[in-house]
Amino acid sequence: MPSSNNRLPLTVGLSALFAVAALGASVMYTEHAINQAIAEQLPAGVAAALDAKEQAEVAAAKLQILSQWSAASDIEVKGRNIYGKADAEFTLVEFSDLECPFCKRFHDTPKSLVEQAGGKINWEWQHYPLQFHNPTAAKAAHAAECVSEIAGNQAFWAFTGQWFERSAMNGQGIDDIGRLAREVGADSQTFDACMASGKYKQKIQDQMDRGTAMGVTGTPATVVVDNTNGQKILVKGAQPAKALLQAIGQLVEQRNQPASPPIQEKAE
Repeated sequence: MPSSNNRLPLTVGLSALFAVAALGASVMYTEHAINQAIAEQLPAGVAAALDAKEQAEVAAAKLQILSQWSAASDIEVKGRNIYGKADAEFTLVEFSDLECPFCKRFHDTPKSLVEQAGGKINWEWQHYPLQFHNPTAAKAAHAAECVSEIAGNQAFWAFTGQWFERSAMNGQGIDDIGRLAREVGADSQTFDACMASGKYKQKIQDQMDRGTAMGVTGTPATVVVDNTNGQKILVKGAQPAKALLQAIGQLVEQRNQPASPPIQEKAE
C-alpha cells in the first residue's frame, strides 16, 4: 500500500498544474481584452489622428495662401471687396468670372499694379459669371461671398486667387470647395450653411447688371475710375498693365478738360 509520502508529490503536482492552467487562461483573457480594446478604440484613434493631420495641413495652407494677399485689408469697405488702400486715387473695378481662362491670365496684372503703385491704385472685384460657365461660375462667386462674410476681405482675395490656380476653368471647377474655404480661414459648418442659403445670388446679379450698364459684355473687363472726380474709362479684355496705366493717364489729362457725363449705372 503506497505511503502518504508517495501521495504528496502527486497532490502538489496537480495543484501546480491547475495553477499553470489558470495562469494561461488569465494571460489569454488579458490578451483578448487588450485586442478587443484596440479593436474598439482604433477607429476613433485613427479618425482623431487623421483629423489632427488635416487641421495641421489646413493651418499651414492658410498661412501660406494669405501671405500672398497681404495688401488686402481684413475688413470689407462698405460691402466692397477691395485690394489695396481704400482711399487710393484710382480704382480698377474688375468684372470677372472665376471660371474664365482669360480672367485667370489677367488676374496677376491688377494685383501687381496695386502692389507697385504705392497706395495710388486699388482693385475692386465685381462678379460677372458668364452663362456658359454656369452653374460652376455662379457657385464659385457665391462661395467667394460666403468666404468674405465668414473670414474677411483678405480671405476673399485669397479664395479667388486659389480658385484660379486650382480650377480646370471653363465650368469644370475644383474638386473640394469646402477644403479651399477652410484653407483661407472659413469655418466649415458656417460656410456650408451660407452656401445652402443662396443669400448672395441677388448681390451677384446686381453686380452683373451694373457691369452691363457700364458697357461690360465679357470678362475680364476693367472700369478704371478716377476717385477724385468719378470719371471712368472701360478697358475690355485681358489687357497688359500698360493699357490700364494708359487709361489712368487719360483720366489725369481729363481733369483739366470740361467734364463729360460719367457712365451711367442702372438704378438699383
